Amino acid sequence: MPASNLLSLEENCHVSRAQDRGDVFLSVPAKNAAARAISSSAYGIVTDPKIYITPKLLSAYVNIHSSLNRPQSLPEVFQLYASKPFPKPKTSPLQFTTPNPNKPTAHIPMSVADTALSAAIRTKDLSLCFDIINHSVCTRAFQYHKLLRRAFIPISGAVLAPFAIYKLALELSGHLSNMDAAVATDVLFAGILAYVGFTATIGVVAVTTSNDQMDRVTWASGTPLRERWMREEERMLIDRVAGAWGFPQRSKRGEEEGADWEALREWIGMRALILDRTELMDGME
Repeated sequence: MPASNLLSLEENCHVSRAQDRGDVFLSVPAKNAAARAISSSAYGIVTDPKIYITPKLLSAYVNIHSSLNRPQSLPEVFQLYASKPFPKPKTSPLQFTTPNPNKPTAHIPMSVADTALSAAIRTKDLSLCFDIINHSVCTRAFQYHKLLRRAFIPISGAVLAPFAIYKLALELSGHLSNMDAAVATDVLFAGILAYVGFTATIGVVAVTTSNDQMDRVTWASGTPLRERWMREEERMLIDRVAGAWGFPQRSKRGEEEGADWEALREWIGMRALILDRTELMDGME
């Protein structure tokens, strides 16, 4: 079955859901049988050794299984996306190349991970939520991609800033008549560099310590700022899981109990995170 069929399966899923809302009604066994058939066909496509999993194909697979409420295979497919050998073109017999699962292009897009986690939350499968988070936003590929996409320009600017500042100081020193040009250049360079450096430091601290987006899961004390920034997407998804498993009413937070809740609290604690920090809860300031 060609990979393009998976994209048509995604369209058929949307059509089927639209029909369910209209005049076409299927019995529960018929719906389950159709869901199993679609899921099995999609799984057979992405696991076929001759099929290369593209980002579009991965997104279609996740959307299909999210629509079907069958996300159990998503962690395995995430692993395949990063590490599945792909066929070499124009080789007979067919030869395969093993990819590097840590390269930035092997990352799971945040939108795909978010869709997969939403499906896992709907099925109330806590271990599946853990697996989806571990195989998406916790991978080295995701972290390297984030570094290249969001930190490359600021780091390049920090490297080039001293040269640009020195050039600016050299130009400004020529307009000062009451000071030696060399001394003026050194003073201007030191002053401008200190100003830019202090301002940039304050900006970095403000970005890495921002907590307005946090709900129930926060960073443990002592977690390095670089780690907080690098793992923010992980914390955000874990926060969603905690919100889905806990009471929605803020007044009842902290009263949750049960095996799943204790497992969630322990799992969060092992990741330098804290669930329901006492001093941040209502009435405990």
